[in-house]
Amino acid sequence: MKRAVLVALCLWLSASWVGAVYVIILRNGNRVVAQEKYQVKGANAIFRNKTGTLMSVPLDQIDVARTERVNSLNLGDAVALEWVDEAGPTPVPTPTPSVATLGKIRRGLAAPEADAARPTPTPGISFRDRPYKDRQVEQAFTEGLERSHLYLYRMSEGTRPEYFFIEIQVSGQPEVLKALDAVATTYHILNQTAPDRSPARVEIQMLNEAGREAGLFRLSTEDAAELALKKISAEDFFVKHVIF
Repeated sequence: MKRAVLVALCLWLSASWVGAVYVIILRNGNRVVAQEKYQVKGANAIFRNKTGTLMSVPLDQIDVARTERVNSLNLGDAVALEWVDEAGPTPVPTPTPSVATLGKIRRGLAAPEADAARPTPTPGISFRDRPYKDRQVEQAFTEGLERSHLYLYRMSEGTRPEYFFIEIQVSGQPEVLKALDAVATTYHILNQTAPDRSPARVEIQMLNEAGREAGLFRLSTEDAAELALKKISAEDFFVKHVIF
């Protein structure tokens, strides 16, 4: 059963990996996305970020071991496929919002036609200091997000111990929809291949680059299947499930 989870996840994640990036992990836990591996110039690491801007960070601020581990992930490697049985905890990245401002992402999406279509507000969906009970479930969602080029996130226990929470920093409407698809697909695969390990609900809080809320969701396995199986578009899924 565990092997089936990994094979199913890896098939989907391999198909969704497009384009090359290099993730630099700093010792404080922050992540920087570069176009390729950094070059060493004296005491600094020189690289271009994903928009092409030339940047540098002191070498002693880079967590070299974690950086190399993340960038060496190979889904065809038998070692990489054994995450279910790993004993050690999975590192959880912490979003680092930039100083850039970004308007409300919701403004660009259609609104429900009637108040009856609006989900009931659910207070309390936010990051908690308590980790989720199954670190390997965290690893599955980590793979799903990063294979979709989403690197700024953190995870924890949800509003209940059996709920899984993900906070994701997004930049614009396309990333909101991409994040929903990545989370829903991973959740659906987990539920189909290992229902005993699948969270009862997945709670999602999306934040834009200014730290403002860009979407709040609580998904069931049925909700996830709806998007993962393409029974609904990501845009319509947002409107149907977003909590205002």
